[in-house]
Amino acid sequence: MEIAAERGPEGLTMDGVAERAGVSKETLYRWWRSKTEVLLEAISEYGAQAVQVPATGSLTRDLEIFMRDTSAALDPPTRRILRALATGAAADLDAARQVRDQFLTRRRAALAAILEPARDRGELPAATSIVTLLDLVFGSLWYRLVFDTGPLDQDWADGVTGAITAMTGGV
Repeated sequence: MEIAAERGPEGLTMDGVAERAGVSKETLYRWWRSKTEVLLEAISEYGAQAVQVPATGSLTRDLEIFMRDTSAALDPPTRRILRALATGAAADLDAARQVRDQFLTRRRAALAAILEPARDRGELPAATSIVTLLDLVFGSLWYRLVFDTGPLDQDWADGVTGAITAMTGGV
């Protein structure tokens, strides 16, 4: 993440990662086949550390914490990395699969860990499609990120939280 933040995702090389980590390139290739895999692992770990998955017992509060943490984690270097991953995914189905399997699935699971218990507690109607709610949240995020259609700030986070709780009757 440091190298990608300093040099941009395009400036990330296996040589640079090996040098920064103090290991051989061969050691890196035992764990990751490409710089894309290294970047996906790094961004996934960053997301897991930066964005809480709270369990306060309140859908509104849990979603508010998750969305605000998400917004705060989207600093300029992180946005640049995510845009580069989206660009690669748009151009190459194998890259899309890698991004989906190694990053997006983890972020969606983190949010689902908030939404599913809320549905079980009755804060969301039983028929609520968690997949659709995930698509609404992450669709909004990626649309703003890729096309620069609006800020990904606390107002966005609070707006998404409010929209979801209002449309589902969540408390």
